[in-house]
Amino acid sequence: MSVVREAIPAASKAQGESVGSFTARFEVGSPDRREFREVEALVDTGATFSRLPASLLRQLNHEKAGRERFRLGDGRIVEYDLADVPVRMNGKVRTTTCMWDEAEGQPVLGAVTLEQFLLAADPVEQRLVSVEGLMMMAHRGKNYMSALEKIDRARAYEPKEALSLLKEMAFAKFDETVELHIRTGLDTRHADQQLRGTLVLPHGLGKSQRVLVFAEGEGARVADQAGADYVGADDLIKKVEGGWLEFEVALAVKELMGKVGRLGRVLGPRGLMPNPRTNTVVEAQDLPRAIRDAKQGRVEFRTDRTNLVHVPLGKISFSEEALMENLSALIEAITRARPAGAKGQYIRSVTLTTTMAPGVKLDIAATLSLSGVEAV
Repeated sequence: MSVVREAIPAASKAQGESVGSFTARFEVGSPDRREFREVEALVDTGATFSRLPASLLRQLNHEKAGRERFRLGDGRIVEYDLADVPVRMNGKVRTTTCMWDEAEGQPVLGAVTLEQFLLAADPVEQRLVSVEGLMMMAHRGKNYMSALEKIDRARAYEPKEALSLLKEMAFAKFDETVELHIRTGLDTRHADQQLRGTLVLPHGLGKSQRVLVFAEGEGARVADQAGADYVGADDLIKKVEGGWLEFEVALAVKELMGKVGRLGRVLGPRGLMPNPRTNTVVEAQDLPRAIRDAKQGRVEFRTDRTNLVHVPLGKISFSEEALMENLSALIEAITRARPAGAKGQYIRSVTLTTTMAPGVKLDIAATLSLSGVEAV
């Protein structure tokens, strides 16, 4: 009997924001645990299994332990060889099953491996935390605890009241990002329950976005005139393939996607891969609009492997009116993008927070009413 295992690929994050993937260092050992080599891996809320370059595994004298079929979040079936690999973190060694990556992409530290070490990824603060420490909220600072005392944890707030409370609680010495976190009733293991979309926030994100465009000929000329920061074809593809990532948004004309497609291993885990579903693969004549949208504050929303949505709304320095308009636009977009296969209650909880502050739970009915679209 053929078995297809569930595997969700690394999730993307909103470009340039502190929600989603980050990197961490750990050591990979030989089968006899006599030799260990340090690697820097991508930690992502959407990665289920760890993945290591085949060349590294061969250098450490590993052998393939079998081959399995995996179902990705978009429904595609792929095959990977597997290896049982000793991994060392925080002085502890555990043997974990890893994907054997012949494409030599960046190593990925998956959720299964993290669970073996009793660790969890904190995508907001971009660090690994112990499960016990996370549950007990240990080592919080005085400012955080003072902000927490201002929240009534037993109630759900109206959106406007929550935004006012966030501005009152802000204590960081930098302009914090306001973030929206939604728990959905979706099951992202099913292709017809995948939530993904983009929109341009009415008041932007409060930061400048560097836009790269893969185009040549007339498309390159149009992109350059429209204000793209970087424009090119083969030369730019080669540069990105070598690890250059000095941009927040990548666009491409359709004609070049055959060449750009090979950058999936580099751009995909970082949420930068051009994709027609996110309006980042366009016709040459549509480049001015796409570039303008990207620079004004285009954001992408999608569910991660735990059926959550994490999206930036703007900066805490924005007026309450501007944040409310951004929130209303985002809630409407997410409500209208409800997947065809969604069952039961679509939106189960909504929370607003900032980079450093505790979360403020929102009243679901009041929040969904901002969209003017019925959602259950």
